[in-house]
Amino acid sequence: MKTITKLRRNSKALSPIFATLILIAIAVIAGIVVYMFTSGYVASMTGSSTTGQEKAAVQAGSVTGANTANVYATYVGGGNAIVINGALLKDVNGTTVAATAAGTLATTGALTTITCTLASGNFVSGHAYSVTLTSSKGSSFISPQFTAP
Repeated sequence: MKTITKLRRNSKALSPIFATLILIAIAVIAGIVVYMFTSGYVASMTGSSTTGQEKAAVQAGSVTGANTANVYATYVGGGNAIVINGALLKDVNGTTVAATAAGTLATTGALTTITCTLASGNFVSGHAYSVTLTSSKGSSFISPQFTAP
């Protein structure tokens, strides 16, 4: 009878050890889950990552007429071809001038010319401008400054 009582006392001592191990395991698992959310791993697994984001490089721009300018851009990556459906022109003072543009940057990486037309008014000779091209998926690509002749 004494040996059974002794075993029961010893088995009770194991319970706090197992409880501690279980709590440590829960804390480690919770830490891993939090790390995965903050590092973007879960976002990439669910398809909401930025790996398919459109990428283009706008090389230059030039004024070609009283109210038209050409912007030269290259497809860099991000899946399919990039469809350009709009443009915003800014002058040297930062004033936004409405403009229209349309074109497609093919996946070949070739330099593509996108023609931008001012909605109203003309380019002012000697002023610097920059163009922000917008795509159908909402991406923006900014050109370096260029000067109207």
